[in-house]
This record gives sequence, C-alpha cells and structure tokens, in this order.
Amino acid sequence: MRLSMKNWALAYLVAAASTTLPSSAFHTPISIARTSRTVSSAANVKSHLNALPSNLENLDLSNFDLANVDVASLTVQFTTYLSTHGILPANISPDQLASSLDPTSLLSELVSPTNSWHAIAIASLATGALLLSLFTSFLNSPDDYSSAPYEPGTDSYDPIQAEEFYKSRPLMVAKRILRLASLTAVFNTGLLFDWLVLGKLLGDEEYTALRKNEPRRAKEALVLCEKLGPTFIKLGQALSIRTDILPEPYALELRQLQDAVPPFPSTEAYDVLRTELGVSDLSSIFSSLSPRPVASASIGQVYRGTLRSNGKDVAVKVQRPGILGEIALDLHVLRLLTPIQTKLQNSINRRPTTQEDIDTALLLVDEWGRGFVAETDYRLEATNTMQFEEAMRKRGLDAVCAPNVVEELVKDKILVTEWVEGTRLDKDASEDVPRLCGVAINAYLTMLLDTGVLHCDPHPGNLLRTTDGRLCILDWGMTLRVPSNLQYALLEFIAHINSEDYDSIPQDFINLGFSPADVSLERLQNSGITEGLSFAFRQLSQGGGPKKMQERVKSEFQERYGADLSDEDLRKAARAEMLERMEAQLASEGVDV
Repeated sequence: MRLSMKNWALAYLVAAASTTLPSSAFHTPISIARTSRTVSSAANVKSHLNALPSNLENLDLSNFDLANVDVASLTVQFTTYLSTHGILPANISPDQLASSLDPTSLLSELVSPTNSWHAIAIASLATGALLLSLFTSFLNSPDDYSSAPYEPGTDSYDPIQAEEFYKSRPLMVAKRILRLASLTAVFNTGLLFDWLVLGKLLGDEEYTALRKNEPRRAKEALVLCEKLGPTFIKLGQALSIRTDILPEPYALELRQLQDAVPPFPSTEAYDVLRTELGVSDLSSIFSSLSPRPVASASIGQVYRGTLRSNGKDVAVKVQRPGILGEIALDLHVLRLLTPIQTKLQNSINRRPTTQEDIDTALLLVDEWGRGFVAETDYRLEATNTMQFEEAMRKRGLDAVCAPNVVEELVKDKILVTEWVEGTRLDKDASEDVPRLCGVAINAYLTMLLDTGVLHCDPHPGNLLRTTDGRLCILDWGMTLRVPSNLQYALLEFIAHINSEDYDSIPQDFINLGFSPADVSLERLQNSGITEGLSFAFRQLSQGGGPKKMQERVKSEFQERYGADLSDEDLRKAARAEMLERMEAQLASEGVDV
C-alpha cells in the first residue's frame, strides 16, 4: 500500500481543505476530487483508484510511516495547482491555503484505526470523480468522421441509408446526443426559466423577462453554435437572415457566423491540399500561400495564394476534414430528435401532435440536409459557378459576376478560383450600392425565371461589391433547380399582377402549389382572396411609403364604412366584415358556424 499512500494523503488534504475553507472557494465539488488525482506524483493513479473499492476491507494503515511522506511538498503542490488552474478565488493565495492546513495532524488522523470512515469517504469521492472523469473523457474523445453513409452531391442525401449506416454505430450516435445535451443544457435551462418560471408561472403574459434577456441569450446562442460544430453553424447562418422566424437580437448575433466561423488548423488544411493536388511541396503549385485562412465557413476555409504558373492571385478553398461524416451524423441525430421536439413544441402551444406534424418536420430536416450535403461537393460548386458566369455573359448582364474557376485545380476537397477584390455589399459605403441591390434582384429573378439554377445562400457574406463597381456572388455550393413548369407558373402570376388581372390569380395559386391539394378553384374564388389581393396590389402599385399607403387605406375604409368613424371603429368594421364573409363561406360549404 505504500505506493498509493501519497494519493491518499493528497486526497485527504483536498477533502480537509474543502471543509476548512468556505464552499465558495471552489468552483465545483468535482474539481476537488479531480485535483486529488491530477497532482499526485504516483506512477499510475487510475489503477490505484480503481482498486480502492475492492481493497477497502483489507486496507491496513496502522503501520503507515509518516516519515515516508513528504507532507510539505504535497501541500505546496496541491495549493499551487488550485491557484494556477483557477480553482482558488483571487482573494485566496496558495500560502494562505497551505497555512490553513495542518497536514501532519490530518494524516495522523487518517491512519488512526478509529477513523476508517475517512478512508471510505475519500474512496467514494475518488471513485465517483473517476467515473465522471471517464464519462467526460468519453464525450471529449476524438471522433472518426472518415466515413459517411452517402457521397457528396445534390441527390445523394438518403436518410434511410443513414439509418442503416448508424445502426451498426450506436455508440457514435449516443455520444453525439449526449454531447449535444451537455453543451445545450445551460442555455436551454436559462430559456426555460425565463419562459416558464419568470413568464408563465408568474403570470407575465408579455414575457418581459424573456424579451429583456434576449440580447444576452443571443450572445450565448452564438457561442453555442460555434461549439456544436459545422452543422449548427450552418443552421445559425440560415436563421441569421430570418427575423420573421427568430427574434431580431438572435438574428443580429448569428450574422457573425456569415464570415467569422472558427477555422480549423492550417496544418490540416495544408495536408488536404498536398493530398488532393498529389504533391509533397505546395510551392510547386503556389509561389505564395497565406499561412492563415483569410475567411472561414462551415464547410471549409479560404487561403489567398499566387499561382506559380501564371502569377495570378487566387482564392484556395479547402474543405474541413471529415465534414461530410460530421454533417451526416448530425442530420441523423436531428431526425431522431425531431419527433420529440415537435411534441414538446405542440405541448407548449397546447396543441395535439399528429403524425402529419412529425412528418412535416422531418421533411424540413431532410430538405435542409439535402442542400447542406450538396455543399460538400466542390466539383458541383465549380460547375454551378462557371454556368452562372457564362449565363450572365450571354444575357449581357455585365454588372453581376462570379469568380473565375481555375478548372485544373478543382478537386474533391479543394476549389481554386481567381481572387476577387471587393467588400461586403452590406458594409460598403459607396454611392452605387443601391444600384447594386437592384442588380442583385435582377440577377436572382433571372436565375429563378430564366436560367433555372437559383443561388440559395444569399447572405451578406456572399455578396461583394468589386473594386470596379460590379456585384460578385460567391459560394455556389447550395443551389436549387427550378422546374420549367414552376417557371411558367411564376411568369403567369407576375403577368397577371402587372395587368391587374386579379381574377386569374386563384388559378395561379393552384398552379404554384400555394393552395392545399383538396381546395378547388371555385372554393378558392369564393374565399374572397381575389378582392383582398386586388386591394393590396392596388395600394402597392400607387407607390409611396408606409405613411402614404396608410392614408389611402384609411380613405377607402371611410368611404366604405363611414367618414365619421374613428381609426379604431374603422378597424373593427373591417374585421367584422371579414368575419361575416368567412362565416358565409363556411356556411355555404356546409360547415356549422
């Protein structure tokens, strides 16, 4: 037992310190037990701690010689460790802690036969700490994302194939779920406390605390997305421009993810470059290459370099190692958790959950996942980039462009394009920015209604104003093919609006799939949608800002309901008429209202 006595002595010192000092002197009780193992000078602490429960009954400390333990040295090691690792508060120095302990008397008390409960307490503490340490080590152990259930590509995402793939890897799935739970626990608890305790239980129908804490929670959400990994960074990017879904403080914070994602080590990126290009020395391809990335995104990061062959400046995009495997696992986990999330959300809103609700939520995950997986196909991104550039040149739209692709350097995990000098459109102070916003609208309408390939990642980080005053659209990894029948339906819809042929719009809604499949044209026409649309579009077509439109709407309401009514009475009259029409429509369909 003499080999493990220093472990016992130090563990006892830790336990004693925890009772000598106020409990606030330690961040967590667990850190005390962890310290007893970390600082010990024994050769194999874990083996001794593992043996403690089974050897406890045979433990004989009566012949333990205190002279063989350098108590002063152990105390100094212990107190210094607590200080350097931030476990001690700033107002307590290592000397103060050491002076508060009487190591000799404590160890004497430890070896006393009448105080065997100390040994039991320390053994329990050390064993519990070991189990927690092993669990933490399991969660933080490196992951193997070298394989994935499907290949990169637009149509390769397959949730059924993923389910079969991960059936043989249950530990991998469980580990990811536990890690997500551990990382999000504090954030979710805070949100729940703001909503349930400070809002619902205290009868605050306005949820004042929830709204007040939004800026702080938004900052926490930003950090959380970065910790959760590329999949959730991409989700944060998508939500950062959706203030119709997400509160504005959250959207504003998450916009930092658009071009400020934490990079992976450049040594790994350079290894990917050497492997993909088939060279041992990158200087044979690039005469210069930035040592650090100039931009980092969820899928990969970009370096600036100069080609040795022609001296052109280029952007070298390198994919994160194992990114497809990581995305595939997260998407599989999201599908597993989606039914639970749907039921919880409906429960909060006091709605019953149907299988249709769950199926719809799963379809949303699959649709998003399909686009995300497509982004990992750099060869497809290169093709999309070149096709857009060619289409714009053919149509004479010279005010918009995409980076020129260096085709011979396009590989599975790297994409090289010519360097584009410019600034983000939303951060540029040039006078022609409003004009370029119009160029952007024209470009996207051209993609939607003409070329049939729509760029689906138009966040501000992907829209640049070049130094020569053009709009450059970056990152063509996520695109959508627009079917020709949908293009025709959209063109007809726009034509009917321009010609004020509002009677044809119900049929347009059916052609576009805006109305449920079981709703007939006659029912849609009788719903009053034509009159509502004609009223809205008539106001929009007359121009002016919100104030002018409000004045025109008020004038029409006064003509219809009475010039002597107040604004509130006009609103009530309009609502009453709308309700009357809805009830009449339902009654005509045999619904008891």
